Amino acid sequence: MTHFNKRTQLIAASFVAAVLVAGCNGSNISVSSTPESPTLVWASCSEESLQGLECATLIVPKDYNNLTKGNFSLAVVRAKSTGSATERIGTLFFNPGGPGESGVSLAKVVAAALPQELHTHFDFVTWDPRGVARSSGLSECTDGSYTLPTTGPVNWAAVVDQMRNSEKVANEACAERYADIVPYISTNATVRDLDQLRQAVGDPKLTYWGTSYGTRIGYVYAHNYPDRVRAMLLTSPISPNATWPSFALGAGTAPDDALGFFFGKQSVAKQNYDSVITSLNDQALTLPSGAQVTHWDIQGTVASEVRSQSSYLSATSLLATVNTALNGTTSEKAQARATLDSMEWPTSYSIHGGATAFIGCLDYPQRLTRDEQAILAEQLRTQAPIFGFGASQGLFYCEGVNVRPDPVPVNFTNTQTNMLIMGSTHDALTPYSWATELSHNFLNSRVVTYDGTQHTPFLSTGSTCVDKLGIDYLVRLNRPNNNVSCPYVAPPQ
Repeated sequence: MTHFNKRTQLIAASFVAAVLVAGCNGSNISVSSTPESPTLVWASCSEESLQGLECATLIVPKDYNNLTKGNFSLAVVRAKSTGSATERIGTLFFNPGGPGESGVSLAKVVAAALPQELHTHFDFVTWDPRGVARSSGLSECTDGSYTLPTTGPVNWAAVVDQMRNSEKVANEACAERYADIVPYISTNATVRDLDQLRQAVGDPKLTYWGTSYGTRIGYVYAHNYPDRVRAMLLTSPISPNATWPSFALGAGTAPDDALGFFFGKQSVAKQNYDSVITSLNDQALTLPSGAQVTHWDIQGTVASEVRSQSSYLSATSLLATVNTALNGTTSEKAQARATLDSMEWPTSYSIHGGATAFIGCLDYPQRLTRDEQAILAEQLRTQAPIFGFGASQGLFYCEGVNVRPDPVPVNFTNTQTNMLIMGSTHDALTPYSWATELSHNFLNSRVVTYDGTQHTPFLSTGSTCVDKLGIDYLVRLNRPNNNVSCPYVAPPQ
């Protein structure tokens, strides 16, 4: 999923990592493997930020239907089970989403967040999917970008052209530089890699936890290999039946819905937000360094931070600081403006490219015309007046992308796979309706509903209701007889 303000880096699984670490390098052992005999050889990770974990490399074919196309080297990392041989169940595979998020970079922080019961029963394994980070990643690709006037009316047609043209240039450059990679990084191919990983660790069936886009990897795996799933926990899922336009519209309206919930819980934040936006609509706030804070910055930052309840306090504090910088006493203004000046405020806004764009454009066959883009962008701004303008960047991901799509399956029914789905009622990235929709595709599923904005509520809200259900399912395959709801848990103040 996308981020508007790069000052705030909220990981799809809501586990925040300040720096994306370097991962597994040449000091770890790499061995050849084939689709018939996938192999992993583990060694202690050499990177300081991955100390205590084990790294390995899995060699997979770029094209499973044409092995002459060459191979990808997938970076894999493991936190070994702490339990005895009789306590250990197998491997818990994890993907944090994106598309384009690095599992390896997040491995240590996610492993540290796991409860001891999961460490006792499982090796925890995550990886960088093909095309991502250390796994033949598109490291030199850049994002498109666009600018907005600090105040006054906006020529939205011109902004749409900026988005379209800038992303086209970025994608064309990425495709030219990585012509031997971008055609082969679809989710369908990643799902085959995941089955190779399952075989390589020796598990007869897959135990999997996927968040956000990682749920697409999970449900496509379950669709392709329904008899190979032990347990599948999918949190804040992607729609299993979306077209590219419906995906963009659903994801694009979610932030405004989340902001409404956040403001309902944080009345002071709403008051400060209204005051700040009213002032900044008239005149941007100029900081001592000359940097400017615009109403776009505040809208984007707050929309980003409500994705995680742990950031509620940060969002509330930011709004209070900006309000003081605008309306406080002389000394209060000076202190607040100095605080804001220590932050990074963008002069342009990015449109995610690289793996995010190419994986999405491989997964969905639809391509939008210029007229369709303009109509949908206007629809987003109307339906989501706070953040719809920023979310419309997703309409342009496929500009300049000239790869043959490898569409994920849609509109299917699975009666076999044992699945637990978790969704938040006001998820700031993936609408709750997608969780219920997924349950209609997988009839042997249960839905856990969390009341809040939290993107991926498992192990991230302090909800014992949510966490117990997830742990009991992963360890003992216990699920409630019916769908259940868990109440909102207020974050610490």
